[in-house]
Amino acid sequence: MKKILKIIILTLIILINIQSNKAAEDTAESNPAIIRAGTFIKVNNPADFSSLISDIEDELLFINLNDMYIYETNVIPKNTKVYGEVEDILEPIEGRDGAIKIKIYKLETPDKKIYNVKGHIYSENDNYIGGKETQAVYYRKVPFYNHRIKPILKVVPLNVLEMGKHTVVKAGEELFVIIEEDIKAK
Repeated sequence: MKKILKIIILTLIILINIQSNKAAEDTAESNPAIIRAGTFIKVNNPADFSSLISDIEDELLFINLNDMYIYETNVIPKNTKVYGEVEDILEPIEGRDGAIKIKIYKLETPDKKIYNVKGHIYSENDNYIGGKETQAVYYRKVPFYNHRIKPILKVVPLNVLEMGKHTVVKAGEELFVIIEEDIKAK
């Protein structure tokens, strides 16, 4: 009798474990991991592009450098392909280098999962890569007067600035993608 009771209890414990594992799997499938807006993904640029040779809507490919985990789930594996396109180009002008803005629209994992994404290659310059200010071309000497000592000559830039150069992003450079809308990981 004790043996039968032990077998029944053991069978019930096994059935309860199986049910709880199945419930956990169902919950994981019904509640996918969410990659939140504002997440950064470090990518590598496999080919050169620049504000000179690129055109608006040119497609670009980047490669994800690291695995991205949400809890124990690898949602964006290393070597995921990140697809983007040139959204805007600012030509170089006097006083500013050229700049290029790239929007990201798709991620493709090595196991062929595809995520539609809204993002950009991140830059502090409103997501434009490049666009630095150039140096002054001409300077003039201006006296600076102090009450206790003789005047001092300071060199002050005039409003004539160097012509800007095109921005070039070399192959192998590491960039960051910023995700702008939540992504449900599959």
